[in-house]
Amino acid sequence: MVIRETPTVEYKAAISPSFLKTVSAFANYGTGRIVFGVDDDGVRIGVEDPVAACLRIENMINDSLDPLPRYELEPSTYDGTVTLTVYEGQDKPYRSRGKAYQRNDSATIEVDRLEYGRLVLEG
Repeated sequence: MVIRETPTVEYKAAISPSFLKTVSAFANYGTGRIVFGVDDDGVRIGVEDPVAACLRIENMINDSLDPLPRYELEPSTYDGTVTLTVYEGQDKPYRSRGKAYQRNDSATIEVDRLEYGRLVLEG
């Protein structure tokens, strides 16, 4: 059985900077989870050291997002995954490297100029 990504759940097999766009999207539009150590088909493959991975993820978020969103990291030594829960924030727009993002079904895309303006007004 394949477990598919959704508008509020994203899978990442490894930790790479691309997840920061999804953090921006969840903080801007609605709480969501990113599960590291799971491939796109929903198969758990784990990460090498879940506790160290949490520190790496935390540092990447702190270094790359402005303003900082509220989030929670949960390492699982049972299956080697790390779950990052990002909460929708009030200080919109949340930007990753100067750009704001939104979810479009299971994809993360950059917001257009009009939507960016709406986020500024909402924040």
